[in-house]
Amino acid sequence: MAGDHSDRMHRLLGHGVKPLKQDRVRPYRKPLDPTPAQRLLDEQRVMDELLEESDESASYESGDELKFLRSGYSSRLLKKLRRGDYAIQDELDLHGLIVSDAKRETHAFINQCALEKVSAVRIVHGKGRNSAGRMPVLKNMLIGWLSKNQHVVAVVSTPANDGGTGAVYVLLGTTRRATAR
Repeated sequence: MAGDHSDRMHRLLGHGVKPLKQDRVRPYRKPLDPTPAQRLLDEQRVMDELLEESDESASYESGDELKFLRSGYSSRLLKKLRRGDYAIQDELDLHGLIVSDAKRETHAFINQCALEKVSAVRIVHGKGRNSAGRMPVLKNMLIGWLSKNQHVVAVVSTPANDGGTGAVYVLLGTTRRATAR
């Protein structure tokens, strides 16, 4: 190949063709980094704000079961979610984590699932039998964390065969809004 190019050049030079000087202009700036810097900064800011909140004892628990439904969605979503009408596409297990790590893991997991267009997940939080106090710590905080995450549409405790009150199903915002009835 290199020989073909030099042979061609010699023929052209023999016909009075002069090679041009190869002055290439360099770009005036470096190419942009493809990392979505602003999105990463926004996610970090949200994580920092969530970790700083002091209202950690708030619980959306009613009895042993956890339930949450974002305003503007039909209550039928909770029933369908609890019944298992949505295929669970991923799972997070919080057993053994301290509160700050569990909170960080929960939000990172939900945000990653939303990014990957996952619509339903299961989060195992445990029943709190090993909590230092009498009340289950993670269980009581998890529903608050999830309700503050913009991607979460609904949360409900799982049926007994899938963890019962020691786990929740979470429906993410990939579902269509329905009118509340």
